[in-house]
Amino acid sequence: MTELEQQLLSAFDSLQKQHEKQHNDFVTSYNGLVQMFETTSKENNELRQQVSNLSRQVESLSAHLQQLEKRYSKNNR
Repeated sequence: MTELEQQLLSAFDSLQKQHEKQHNDFVTSYNGLVQMFETTSKENNELRQQVSNLSRQVESLSAHLQQLEKRYSKNNR
């Protein structure tokens, strides 16, 4: 094997190792993003449910307050 062939083979090996590292880094990053997305989606669903529950509570309290206001108005006439 000539010196040029050895240099080319060495350069190719180096590029292949660099590519493998970049690919592995990409896969690791991608898997991390998938995990973050799944966690965020789950948390968003939980928060959406909590907001829905709070909205129902506010509506109930508002209706109750309106009833109290009507009673108060009738008693103060």
